[in-house]
Amino acid sequence: MYWIEIELARDQQSVRVSARASRGERVAPFELAGFNLGRLTGFANGVRRAVVQGRALPERILADARALHGALIHGALHEVYARLLEASRAQSPRAPLLVRVMSHELELQRIPWEVLCRADSGGDFLGCSAQVHVVRGVNSTEPHETREVRSAVRLLPISPLGEREKLAGLRAALHEPITAGALEWLEPIVGDETCSPRLFERLRASDRPHIIHWIGHGGADPQGNPRLMLPETEQGEPRWVTAETLAQELRAGLGADLRLVVLEACSGARPGAFASAAELLAREVADAVVAHLWPVQATVARRCAASFYRALTDARDSAGDVAASLQASRRTMIERGAEAFSPVLYLRGASSRLLDFSRRRIRPRAQVARDTSAALDPVLAELIQKPFSFVLGDIPDATPGVGSLQENLRKTLTRRGAQGADELGLDALAQHFSLRAGEPRLHRMFQRFVGGSHELQIPDFVRIIARQLRPGAHTTLLWLPLLESALAELHPERSIYVLQPAPLGTGERRLVMVRRAGAHDWDDDIYGETPDLERDFVLLRLYGGYSADSILSAPQLTEDDHIRGLLELREMFPRDWEAPFIGWVRTRPMLCVGVSVFEWRHRMLLRWLLDQRPPSRVSVAVVSPERGEKEVWDRGAGGLFGSGAVRAVAMDVEALGDAIQATARGEAR
Repeated sequence: MYWIEIELARDQQSVRVSARASRGERVAPFELAGFNLGRLTGFANGVRRAVVQGRALPERILADARALHGALIHGALHEVYARLLEASRAQSPRAPLLVRVMSHELELQRIPWEVLCRADSGGDFLGCSAQVHVVRGVNSTEPHETREVRSAVRLLPISPLGEREKLAGLRAALHEPITAGALEWLEPIVGDETCSPRLFERLRASDRPHIIHWIGHGGADPQGNPRLMLPETEQGEPRWVTAETLAQELRAGLGADLRLVVLEACSGARPGAFASAAELLAREVADAVVAHLWPVQATVARRCAASFYRALTDARDSAGDVAASLQASRRTMIERGAEAFSPVLYLRGASSRLLDFSRRRIRPRAQVARDTSAALDPVLAELIQKPFSFVLGDIPDATPGVGSLQENLRKTLTRRGAQGADELGLDALAQHFSLRAGEPRLHRMFQRFVGGSHELQIPDFVRIIARQLRPGAHTTLLWLPLLESALAELHPERSIYVLQPAPLGTGERRLVMVRRAGAHDWDDDIYGETPDLERDFVLLRLYGGYSADSILSAPQLTEDDHIRGLLELREMFPRDWEAPFIGWVRTRPMLCVGVSVFEWRHRMLLRWLLDQRPPSRVSVAVVSPERGEKEVWDRGAGGLFGSGAVRAVAMDVEALGDAIQATARGEAR
């Protein structure tokens, strides 16, 4: 690989440039003409505003990007650059030219050099080029060595501030490479687990990750040493770990396996706060560090991470090349706006290929799940063989458009001057939006993004569980008719009754739909009918949304909606239906999937269903491995249940579906 190293240094308000290259070329120092530190800072601020606002670079900033490219790639440096670029194109196979920008002054590290744009182009940015890979170099006495990986790349997420929604979103965004077996998601280190000495104990006990993905805040201590924020003390005081201490522990605990650290700035992080931490980590412990110059929306960060890790781990010529992967990620993001330029790469060596996959053999995750089905929890294995009450909670990937709805609510609130919108969950965002713009407009946005324009796709795990369900009383919190559609498909010989909030604007108390045994269509004419829970399915759709025949009922979106829904829950039942429904639930074991003890809405629902008593038989809650709530369930869910009444099983829904399917076929022992 051909490379050129550009050194930048301050000379009071001026910037001095020098360079050397891979064939021994050296360029004498020269001044960056037309760009002093003040103009560079103004340029960086313009890019930052476009990134934070999620829009394209304005023409004034584009003009500066072209002018800065001409001022930097100038004179003798341009001659060396052009010759090396031509030589790199002539290689077989063709290899990109690596441009390492070197500067050890924080003011210059905060400049987005990746935004430099060729003067004769509309948007040929260095940071998006396939022929030129731009990175930030560091001085280090540590060697650069490519790490051979023969199976999945191991990724360890760390979130000191406990941003579990971001972790869950990141996990969902990486579903494709994880399922393909190219990426292994290690158990995250979250919240208080990141405090010393627990953090270091967890790192030593981990499966020696190749990549650490850190979500949080960065900063500097009074002496200017870079540091990363940890959870507050019990007294509410801030707690930190210096980047140097973390680097020493990573080097001692993970040895030569660690190749890459990704520092993702959470919402509200100070611009440029991770820059010096990234340089230190790249110098001391990791071959490469990806750091965000500015915080971006969680959905944008997930999309960036998904495309980056997919490119890094795919079985292609560029796999294992961190610079090629980040450049490819920027190309996929650039059409959305300037957010593509928030992540930058610090690289230790003269090669950006970190991982060698030449002898890799990967196994798809579904195959691994079938092979390990013997480890299915015995209580869960026993439960699914008998009648049980199913509670299907919030499954983000099951409802297309929810992410887009949340992102658009957040953007609209931000434009209207709302503060802290990036920190709010969907129900809080919807509440703020409803108060500012009105409930009718909120419902229109729901119709625009959720359900109405999407073909109904029943997830595999829903279909697998529906196949195992017996007649009786069941509950779903989804806005789409996934569970009843699966039941109708798999149990055509059974009648299926569905209760949900009334359609918008009708003034009615409820909508009751029935698909009678042997029929194909759904009907809302149930005058005089009473289901038999030993023979029929009765499904409570508490949060409303779209019915099986595409009727939109009042969706529970806001915090007020959820409170009213629980207070008015009894009105959803026709006369004489409530007692049999509740009696059935309270005399059978319960299987909860997508129900979190950390969500007040879920806790209140369970209190209503069980009358604040433990279930009459040992039940199972399948909880996300990323949220770290298994122990809370096992201890009685904070008083929600008695000790031992609910067995918590930490696994994702795809693995749950595989395990249930294997058990049903008699493959599990």
